[in-house]
Amino acid sequence: MMRLVAQPEICLFSAASLSRRSAFVDTPRGVVGAFLRLFVAVCLLGLLAVGSAWAQPDDPQKQINSWNTALEKMDVAIEGEGLTDADFKRFKQDTTDIVTAANALADALAPKVEAATAQVEQLKPTGTADAAESDAAKENRQQAEQQLADLAGFQKQALAVATHGSYTLSQIGERRRTRFTAALLERNSSLIDPGLWGDAATDVPSIVGRSGSIVGEWAGVVANRSDRSVIAIFVSLLALIITVLVPGRRFLLSKLRRPTAEHQPTMRTKVMSAAAIVAVNAFLPLIVLMGAQSILKALDLMPYRIDLLWTGATAAIVFFSLAFGVSRALLAPTRSTWRLVALDDAVATRAFHFSVAIAAIEAMVIVHQSFAKVTLASLQFVIALDGILSIVIAVLIIGMVRVLTRRGSPEDEEPDDAADEEYGLKRIALMVAGLSAGIAIIADLMGYVALGRFITTQTVWISVVISLLYLLMKLTDELTAASFRRDGAVGSRLISSVGFAPRSVTQAGVLANGAAHLVLIGFAFLAIVAQWGVDSSGLFETIRQLFFGFKIGSITISLSTLSAGIVVFVIGLIITRTIQGWLDTRFLPTTRLDSGLRNSIRTSVGYVGMIFAATLAFGYAGLDLSNIAIVAGALSVGIGLGLQAIVNNFVSGLILLAERPIRAGDWITVGAEEGTVKRINVRATEIETFDRATVIVPNSSLITGIVKNMVLRDRSGRIVVPVTVSKLADAEQVKAILLETAKSHALVLRYPEPIVLFLNFGEKALDFELRCYLADIATGATVRSDLRFAILSRLKEAGVALPG
Repeated sequence: MMRLVAQPEICLFSAASLSRRSAFVDTPRGVVGAFLRLFVAVCLLGLLAVGSAWAQPDDPQKQINSWNTALEKMDVAIEGEGLTDADFKRFKQDTTDIVTAANALADALAPKVEAATAQVEQLKPTGTADAAESDAAKENRQQAEQQLADLAGFQKQALAVATHGSYTLSQIGERRRTRFTAALLERNSSLIDPGLWGDAATDVPSIVGRSGSIVGEWAGVVANRSDRSVIAIFVSLLALIITVLVPGRRFLLSKLRRPTAEHQPTMRTKVMSAAAIVAVNAFLPLIVLMGAQSILKALDLMPYRIDLLWTGATAAIVFFSLAFGVSRALLAPTRSTWRLVALDDAVATRAFHFSVAIAAIEAMVIVHQSFAKVTLASLQFVIALDGILSIVIAVLIIGMVRVLTRRGSPEDEEPDDAADEEYGLKRIALMVAGLSAGIAIIADLMGYVALGRFITTQTVWISVVISLLYLLMKLTDELTAASFRRDGAVGSRLISSVGFAPRSVTQAGVLANGAAHLVLIGFAFLAIVAQWGVDSSGLFETIRQLFFGFKIGSITISLSTLSAGIVVFVIGLIITRTIQGWLDTRFLPTTRLDSGLRNSIRTSVGYVGMIFAATLAFGYAGLDLSNIAIVAGALSVGIGLGLQAIVNNFVSGLILLAERPIRAGDWITVGAEEGTVKRINVRATEIETFDRATVIVPNSSLITGIVKNMVLRDRSGRIVVPVTVSKLADAEQVKAILLETAKSHALVLRYPEPIVLFLNFGEKALDFELRCYLADIATGATVRSDLRFAILSRLKEAGVALPG
């Protein structure tokens, strides 16, 4: 199993702890290589989860006994003194292997226990207690019971071993945290103690002499090679490294140099250019130096101490190059139009200089750790150099914070600028960084050099990680926006191949962007906590357990199974929508069914498909439907009280679809509202009024209330046109004019025939009413208007006077 551990390197400044300094890593040293291993480990997480299956041993009891013996020895060993961090990591790995194997054995025995239980139930005697049982049946039952007891016993012992191993793991973690805290808070000589500096100066000649011996050892290894071609390769390799890292890097960056023209580049152009600058600065030295180290090792030209120095120098150069590249990409001190953060030119330039200086000093700290290890530097020399470098970094951090938080002159500030008055997350982060630097200085001066160095190193490392995270999130935003456009690489394929709507493509892009942000934040979190003594293998094991299943009592919760259930439900929903679309556009239009019945069929298919998809999803997720039924029964009381109205509307919607008292397209009147039914939904029905307004009516109101449906049986209907004429007019003449006008209209039915009713004698007028029938009552308003225009014209032609 691949493991990655990045442990904060806290120098244990004591005689007994100086020899164990290499067990800790408190700076970005080793983080470059460790972070690459972290990425690979995450990529292989799924393979690690399923690729290490434990086969059930031939003798489970013997295996269980060996596990118990190993765990008992482990419990005693972790309480011992003088353990290094490597010992704790080995203990943890061994214990994790035992826990994994014990759980695998218990899982492998589970189906056998179930089968043995079923067999015992089948072999139990039936009928009364005095019923006869054959000797063969009795013997088989006893054998089955014995087999069940053995299997169940093995399973319980395996689970007990797993529980014991979990306890041992917690104890190992507690011991490692205690050891880390003790090393972090260990007090040594203060930096203001003159004796410390005198002892450190006394050790300088010895360190210089040992440094010369290391260089001489390397030169001797190279010179003693009989093959001169190896020496030529060695010299050529060193020359190549210098050439690539200095002029070669400058050449590549010159190709990426951003123009100084006044035109404003797009955000995408700025982000892509910044990402390219960071990539060249970070990966070029990493590839060159690690490649050269591998070649020298293959040629046996890399002694052990030179290998340690080379690794430290590689980490220092890569860290400095990464910090330099991120600072230059974000701040762009000489090209304000390409700057990704909102800073003035003067502030950006000073902040860039501070960040480069901090990165350079931090790189010196990384090199110093390897140098002190291989030269066997004294404790006083290590404390003095670590302390002074930590103080320098803290002072530079405070200076950078002052530059970034300094306000302009009062006359230049706008009094109503609320943005300057709000501190925000950025200002709070800067204040925390400055406060941490101040605490580091005080800790160094009081003798807590390990604590001070840890604080300054973590402040620098977190700043680099967050800056890189900001750049990568900007890059992700631009890439997803470009890919998920209608004409983008991903968006065009989703539209043409899958049938996504343009709005759905945009939503998919937002979801993809959010998922990418979560992944980046996760990697940034791991990169930060890797410096705090967190074992990455433990993190991966926790993630694996969360994803592939963990138990709470007798219930197993698996995020992977739940995710698979969600995927099954989504697939079932997509199939249901596809069938609904096919019915709505292909099949139902070819039938003679009216639009209301078509809508009912389409909606019913949607309900059935959703229920079927939910049932499949619950089954695939491992949820027992009988338990769900019990829970549903328990919730029925709550549904009856709190959700009564919603359930009532849902059931009413089903009744509307079944009985069809109203249908989509019907002209109905509900209370004071009148309009056309547009859609019958689960909870409510949409009615579009003649003013094009939408009225949402609960389904229960349509079932229990009074609804007037103008077109329930057919669409024919009667219209009424009142007509009032002068009291002196001829009633028969008026009647004839009204009938002729009605019969001449194309939309008025010939049967039933139009009729004219003489309604009333007024004081100054006669009241008539024209009644006629239409094939489609929806045209009633238009026909009434046409008839009024025609009647008015005919009355004027006939000389019939109107009242008034």
